[in-house]
This record gives sequence, C-alpha cells and structure tokens, in this order.
Amino acid sequence: MKKILFLLLTATSGLAYAQPFSAFVNVRQEFYVFDNGTVNRIEPLAPIDFKVGRNSVAYLDNARNFKIYRDGNITPISDLFTTQFEVSDNLVLYKSAKMISVVDGNDVVLLSRLCDRYMMGDSVVLFYDINTSTFNGYYNGKITELEGFLSINTTDFTFDSTVKVSDNIGAYINYNDQFKVFYDDNLETLEDQAVRNFQVGRNTVGYVDINYQFKIYHKGQTYTVDPFAPKSYMVGDDVVAFYSNDGNFKIFYNGNLYNIGYYQPSYTVADRVVAFADPNGWFKAFYEGEQIMVDNYYPDKLKASYNSIAYVNKSNVLRLFSKGKVYDITSMNLQDMRLDYDVLQYKVGLNAFKLFYNGEFYN
Repeated sequence: MKKILFLLLTATSGLAYAQPFSAFVNVRQEFYVFDNGTVNRIEPLAPIDFKVGRNSVAYLDNARNFKIYRDGNITPISDLFTTQFEVSDNLVLYKSAKMISVVDGNDVVLLSRLCDRYMMGDSVVLFYDINTSTFNGYYNGKITELEGFLSINTTDFTFDSTVKVSDNIGAYINYNDQFKVFYDDNLETLEDQAVRNFQVGRNTVGYVDINYQFKIYHKGQTYTVDPFAPKSYMVGDDVVAFYSNDGNFKIFYNGNLYNIGYYQPSYTVADRVVAFADPNGWFKAFYEGEQIMVDNYYPDKLKASYNSIAYVNKSNVLRLFSKGKVYDITSMNLQDMRLDYDVLQYKVGLNAFKLFYNGEFYN
C-alpha cells in the first residue's frame, strides 16, 4: 500500500502551495470536486461521506472504498474497512477497526494498531496507543512518546477536555496535573499545576492558570495578558479574542494586544479571522492586525473559515469577507452555502452549484 500510494501521489509533489478545493453532490447524485478553478466529476454515485482539506478531498465512495482525490488523481487507500477519517491542511487520518494511519505527503504512516483516542491538527496528531500504554505525538513524519503509562490515568485521560489539538500544536494536562504543549516537535511544560481551562490555535494556546490568571503561549513565549480570568475567550491562528473581567474587549495578535473597546461584544474566531460587533453594533473583521468594516449591523448567522466570513445580509445578498476584501456574491434565492477554507460554495435553484474563490466566480 505504501509503494502504490507513493507512485500515484509523486506526480503532485511538485506543488509549492495548497490548492483550493470544494466538493458537492448534484441532483443526479454525482460527486463533483472543485479543484483550483475547474469542476470535475469524480464519481458517478454519491459518496457515503466526504471531507475537504487544504490539499485534498477524502471520501468513502458508494461501495465504502476509502479514496483520496488530489490534483486530478484518485487514489484508493483501503477497501471496506475504513470506519472514520479526518482531513486537515496537510494530513489525512483514517481509522480501520482500531488501527489509525495518516497520509502525510507521499507517505502512509501507521500510528497505532490499537487506538481509541486521538486528535488531529493540520500537521500534528496526538493519540493514545493501547498496546504500549503511551500517549504520543506525530509531527513531520516522526512519532514522539510524550507520556508513559506511569504518568497516564487511562480512565481520566479524555480528549476535548484534557487534550486539545489545532493546526501545528497540541496541549494537554497529564496525570500529574502538569500542563504541557507539543509544538514544533518539542514538548514543553507550561504549568506544574492543572489549568482551569484552555484552547488552542495555530502557534497559540490561551489558558486560565490555577490562580485564575489569563495567559497566552505564542510561538514559544508565554504572556500573562490579564491577572484575572476573562469572561469569555476564543483562540484562532496566531490570534486570541477575549472579553476581559474588567469589561474590555481585546484581541491578541502575533504578540501585540489590541483594546477594541469597553463593551460586551458579539464575536467569533475562526482560524485567521475574528468577526465581531464594534461598540456601535457594526460588523467588523479583525484580520492580520487590522479592523475592517463589513456591514452596518452584526448578523445573527455567519460562517467563518481560514481567511473568510460568509453571511446573508438584510438585503438578502450573500456577502463574503475574504483576505481583507468584501464581496457581494449574489441576491438570488439561496438554497445552501458552505465554506471550504476560502472557497465559497453556494447553491441557487434546484441544481445550480456555484463557487467563488479569490475574486473569481466558477460554475
């Protein structure tokens, strides 16, 4: 399997950057993939499930065969045995029974033959190996043992509460209540006592320590940004937005702290963007250190991903903020929409799937 996959994917290894992808099933139940400006039918029947990553689209076809589409090529990975799979920027993780493996570039890497807990980011996986009773991290083709069986209480070592992963970083609380971060293939202890709560994003961990201080770990450095726990906070890629205990809405970005105003905001953080209502109730986006006006009101519903935010405004226009610019997409009756990274896919009418990416429309 490793050799077959390598031969099929080698042709794409010259890509210097990730291609934009999206996927949909039309009214005829055919499976289509949007690949860097072209729309290709890749299966005559609807898949059982599909997920869109930054470099590929993974799916279980109608016969439950697990496949990966990348740069015009369809690669069969396994037949009938894949029960779960996840896709990120750089990795595809799939599970057959209790065995987990990742497709990383041109390689298939077996992580564990017996695993019941794991989490994956764009380039990192944290997982518990039942056979060896070890908690491990995978990064850049290498598996690193992070905790041995003497320091793991297997009944309490739960994911989503004591273990969290995002993009290129993972953080966890071990059996000794130490708070640790696995970043850039290095393991570092941030706190010797259990933290109250924490969230993770690319290069970044936001957390409330045992003394209720609010701290941010960013690119190897820890900042104490507030001596009191915030009323709320959200972590994205190099960015943390929070409503502080003293009533200020603030945003931390790449080592700098911005005070947006003294008010209780509506806000959300997704990857590289922060969508928020300013003190006047106007809809703004914080992106790469700048506040950008999007609309004169904050919408009840929106979708945010990577560098983009999509929503339908009061005039029934589908509007997209992407990479610092605002686009009005369509005023036609909208049936559905989704964001795959920065690719906006929307459906108008019974079977009219349209796509918008980087200032261009595609049918």
